[in-house]
Amino acid sequence: MESLLRQLVDEGKPRLLGDPEWVCRAVACLTGGKNSWVTQRALRRAVTEAMATAGPGTL
Repeated sequence: MESLLRQLVDEGKPRLLGDPEWVCRAVACLTGGKNSWVTQRALRRAVTEAMATAGPGTL
């Protein structure tokens, strides 16, 4: 979640946190059972994928 928040702020999209459906989709993607985020690069990639999966949001 910290990485998701950081990336949203970095991309100027923190408003998406106000969209409960978007947050649910992003979190569902991040909690897909992957505990292999050994590196920061892998974690950033996972967050990027979660954001893409969640879509643009409705806000």
